[in-house]
Amino acid sequence: MLKADLHLHTSEDPYDSFIEYNAKQLIDYAKILGFDVLAITNHTKVTYNKSLEKYAKEKGILLIPGVEISVEGCDILIYNATQKEVNKIKKISDIKNLKKRKNVLIAAPHPYYIYRSLGKKLEKNISLFDAIEYCHFYTKWMNAPNKKAARMAQKYKKPLIGNSDAHHLWRMNTTYTLIDSEKNKNSVIKAIKKGKIRVVSRHLSLFVYAKAFASSFLMVLTKKIKRGKI
Repeated sequence: MLKADLHLHTSEDPYDSFIEYNAKQLIDYAKILGFDVLAITNHTKVTYNKSLEKYAKEKGILLIPGVEISVEGCDILIYNATQKEVNKIKKISDIKNLKKRKNVLIAAPHPYYIYRSLGKKLEKNISLFDAIEYCHFYTKWMNAPNKKAARMAQKYKKPLIGNSDAHHLWRMNTTYTLIDSEKNKNSVIKAIKKGKIRVVSRHLSLFVYAKAFASSFLMVLTKKIKRGKI
């Protein structure tokens, strides 16, 4: 089984410039935590190249191209697509063009959380999604969004993938996915689509949850200030 986190952000992210670690530093830390597969999913930007892929491979990690885009006010995760392909997506329905390639994976991140989530649009466009995310951001007593995501995955027979959506390294390793696959991009994507995976997750303590909430609030506030909305 391969230990994977497929929703990660780094300082190369065009929108989240507050992140203090770059892609290589993330890979270094992931190696310490025992990860086998990663996808760096910066906003709008595919942070992936042959040099970075080679660096990860030297650390024993398979790096899969990834990106988190925002269309119609909703976040969507796309794996194994080029920047040119990603740039063509202007609305949710445009994803169907990418679906023509079998080695592309489309996932719904944090679909029932408050900020930039798909919500009702997930079920409306469910045929476009290969997987639904189970997010790390919850406590023992507050986990309604993830429970709803799990119900939706079960209803439409979609695999549930566990990710950290890390914007800080300390967010990693509480929620991740174990994948029954050979260690190459096509095999991993195929295994996820077939549901040959298992989510490993533990709830956050109230202290860590509060810390994560505060950092997320500051992140959103910083973005609004930079865009002149406050």
